[in-house]
Amino acid sequence: MADLQVTAFAAFLEAVALSGLQGTLEFSAAALLPQFLAYFIAQYALVKLYRLAVFPHFVSPLRNVPGPKDGHILIGQMKNILGEKTPVGRYVKWGNDFPGVPFVRFFDLANKEVLLVNTPEAHKELLQTYCYAFVKPAILFRYVGDITGRGLLFAEGATHKRQRRTLLGLFSVPNLKRILPVFHEKAVELTGLIESQLGEDGKGFIEVVGTYSRATIDAAGLTILGVNLGNLVSTDPKMNFLKYYERVFEPGYVGAFIMALNMVIPGVRKFIPLEANTSHIRATQEIRSMMLGVVRQRIRDMGEGSEMPKLPGASTDLLTLLVEERKKLAQEGSEDVMTEEEINSQMLTFLAAGHETTAAFMSWSLYALATGPAKIQDKLRAEVMGVLAKHPNSSPTWGDIDGMHYLRNFCTEVLRLYCPPTLTYREAVSDMTLCGTFIPKGTNILFVPAVVNRSKAVWGPDADEFNPDRWDNLQGEAASPYAFESFSNGPRFCIGKHFAIMEYKSLLIEAMSKFRFSTSPQLEALGGKMPELQNPGLTLRARGGLQVGVERL
Repeated sequence: MADLQVTAFAAFLEAVALSGLQGTLEFSAAALLPQFLAYFIAQYALVKLYRLAVFPHFVSPLRNVPGPKDGHILIGQMKNILGEKTPVGRYVKWGNDFPGVPFVRFFDLANKEVLLVNTPEAHKELLQTYCYAFVKPAILFRYVGDITGRGLLFAEGATHKRQRRTLLGLFSVPNLKRILPVFHEKAVELTGLIESQLGEDGKGFIEVVGTYSRATIDAAGLTILGVNLGNLVSTDPKMNFLKYYERVFEPGYVGAFIMALNMVIPGVRKFIPLEANTSHIRATQEIRSMMLGVVRQRIRDMGEGSEMPKLPGASTDLLTLLVEERKKLAQEGSEDVMTEEEINSQMLTFLAAGHETTAAFMSWSLYALATGPAKIQDKLRAEVMGVLAKHPNSSPTWGDIDGMHYLRNFCTEVLRLYCPPTLTYREAVSDMTLCGTFIPKGTNILFVPAVVNRSKAVWGPDADEFNPDRWDNLQGEAASPYAFESFSNGPRFCIGKHFAIMEYKSLLIEAMSKFRFSTSPQLEALGGKMPELQNPGLTLRARGGLQVGVERL
């Protein structure tokens, strides 16, 4: 945009000067227009040629950073990235092609330079040491902002610290313990749903992506909003959350292309009349509107001097806890009081993260069990059944679940190899040097958790293999917390990490206690290869679903 404005202004001045009109205040716009257009087009073409072909290769301070050389002069690496069968495949390849290099440079649309973070040390520098020297760029908001809102995810500096300070208490262990019974309740309902889809012999093939998507949106409704969506027992879900979320998270090929286009061309969604685009816009508007209605109703219900009725020790949803905190801060005269819109944005962020990432985790957990060695499933089930035997008439406690060693290893390995979130961006707010690399102000930095999670330089030659036992003997860089980026690290790490992990474990414990999982015709047809995934995609989600074999124990 700056090039366009500067070139237009220069062309105007040149047209005036060269027309001999510089000494008068009156001149004909019609007479100037042809000259202006000629100067503007010629100069803008030269500027763009410089930006595309000269600057990145011969002038840019980043020109010596290693990276792939097979990009297109106009669209950079976009064709290669979008041509993969997974949204992270090309990035993982580059990471392994340039082992030990802190950053890999590649070109985006119009040969714009992007740095891909490639090592644990580089992650530490960016996420911890210089965390607030980088901000979320506009390109990231155009990618996910209409789904997540402008909550904690996009807050910066003092605003981020204020919001995080307010929200941190929501995810304390005491609060999560109060929510644990809801996780167990939804896990039991889900096993009942799976049971109903099995044949008389107790066997069948279940599409797990859609099944767990319905389960997790229902659990998110209760734990985050305090609303019973009822998606597990009804084909017409309350508030149409599932319907709209499926539309957003399953955009199809055309919708995925529009999503990618909207990242690099601001505002382009407004001008695309295709159904894939208009239905996405309607869905996100409906979601925001319904969420705001829930927030406003809760604030009214918990007005001055009143609070939501609850029994001692009963579970409490995050929205209620946040509104309670809002009341407390207001009474204290604090400047940290969140507005209705801010609360709505937080709930949108929590719902998107709590729903889709959990569904993805469970889908890939069952995929790993179905396609992996039987000993993994047997070992995990033995640990689960051993703990459940201690509670024949109740669900496992927080301490029971937290103490299950192999379950922890299994869940962490799923998150390493099949990390649900695909990517996030940062932008440098000033010139700086990290890991020996000079990074100019305005440089886009790309974080793809899968790059370090599946780096052969970090995890060894078996980095692409599913092995829960690796977590008992971490060596070298793999022992660094920055070698595992599924929840990010530093001051901006995922605030709902422990919430998500406890939900994962609750769902998995119930599933393992009721069923055995095996391969399916769909998986067998793949011959051991990964199924095709949505690309681009907000999460690691199988395109068209993921089917596994299920057998009642």
